[in-house]
Amino acid sequence: MRPGMIDRFLMSVAPRWALRRIRDRAVAATIARHYEAAQGGRRTSGWTRAGTDANAANQPALAALRWLARDLERNNGWAQNGIRAIGRNTVGWGILPKPTGANDQAKARARELWNAWADDKNACDADGRLTFYGLQRLSMETVAISGEALVRRHRRRAEDGLPLPFQVQVLEPDFIDTMKDGLTGPGGGPIVQGVEFDKRGRRVAYWLFDEHPGANSGRGGFVSKRVSASDIIHVYRVGRPGQVRGASWLASAIVKLKDFDDYEDATLMRQKIAACFAAFVTDVDGTNDPLGEQDDESPIETLEPGMIEYLPPGKDVTFSSPPAVQDMSFSATTLRRIAAAMGVTYEDLTGDYSQVNFSSARMGRLAHWANVHDWRWNMIIPQLCDGVWAWAMEAAFIAGLLMEQPRAEWTPPPMPMLEPDKEGLAYQRIVRAGGMTHDDMIRELGGDPDTHWQEYAACLKKLDELDIWLDSDVRRVSAAGLTQERVGVGGSGSGSAAE
Repeated sequence: MRPGMIDRFLMSVAPRWALRRIRDRAVAATIARHYEAAQGGRRTSGWTRAGTDANAANQPALAALRWLARDLERNNGWAQNGIRAIGRNTVGWGILPKPTGANDQAKARARELWNAWADDKNACDADGRLTFYGLQRLSMETVAISGEALVRRHRRRAEDGLPLPFQVQVLEPDFIDTMKDGLTGPGGGPIVQGVEFDKRGRRVAYWLFDEHPGANSGRGGFVSKRVSASDIIHVYRVGRPGQVRGASWLASAIVKLKDFDDYEDATLMRQKIAACFAAFVTDVDGTNDPLGEQDDESPIETLEPGMIEYLPPGKDVTFSSPPAVQDMSFSATTLRRIAAAMGVTYEDLTGDYSQVNFSSARMGRLAHWANVHDWRWNMIIPQLCDGVWAWAMEAAFIAGLLMEQPRAEWTPPPMPMLEPDKEGLAYQRIVRAGGMTHDDMIRELGGDPDTHWQEYAACLKKLDELDIWLDSDVRRVSAAGLTQERVGVGGSGSGSAAE
């Protein structure tokens, strides 16, 4: 860029300032030339483009987004079904652990203790309502609606008689005192929106209210208390680097959901009013007798289906005919945008499968399952599941119930099969070709290989004891239906498959 008259003058009195000015003008010209959206003008006028970080952008909006999303979830069927789809597809019947990283005795003991705790609602849930797998679903739906969820550990005494001496409680993010912001904590680190950090940037505490700020307890006087981060699991989807709190997943769909709800109400009211119009008779000179009974000077205040109403002499009523939306795809297009904003498929949101075939349904399901995979392995499992498992193993170790603390591998429910015969055959071929092991297949189908094969062996043993042959027994009947030699069943020889 060639310097102008002012630039040349500044070069003689303030060279650095002049060079900085020329450089900034060159950068601005480059941006304007290559990025249309960075230019000013009619198409971008009024478009606020703030350069705030994730926390500055979230802070003024988090509470309002939560309140709006909860109202929609309570009163809007589309929002409610979308949230339920997120919960049931991500968690389903539960994400199950498998102990690992220890000797067999420790793993077996850890599994026994975990099952006794996690499968008992009175043992794991501080509120005594849900098993741990129900708490997984509750946490997932809370994250989708409110943007984040807190799981708090409550330590219990040995005399309480629990399988493991602790319980967990799922809390809404409203419990965090957001007024604790921009302060310095007792350890010298910053407090950001109620979350306290140390000088290294690690979370050390949460400032929580004793009860929900929106409770109708009447006690008032909410004062937050400092709770160690070791007793809190903070579950939320991290969308930007440095993000401390999570925003509602409905944020980009809230306005569209509300507008579409109003549109449906208006359309329904228009149809109801149209159904009321039967006949209006105008008597210009007032000499005709009415049909049926009519009160004199009675104004028309209500409309009823099939009514015949006489208007006063000389009066006429003209009703406007508002334009109707003739495009029948309007609702479908709007609902597709809402489904995309929530991360679910149109079919999951609406239950409408009339426009899909097998191929399109599978492609849509696979695309949605990529979202589910992300929610599971980048949020629910590393944040919630691993955190609670660590609490459980720590409690068992301190109580002297375990001598070492195994880690856990997690198995989530599988994607439902659309055509079991074809997909089952595909699994068979991949396993036979060595593309995956039998254990890999069981895990992908949502099972625990150790438990599965133990049950499978017990079932085969029972069939052998009863001398029952089935054509599903691969030891005796080949895939082609041919009888094979008996193996490991009290001697050798061959037999016939059961009719």
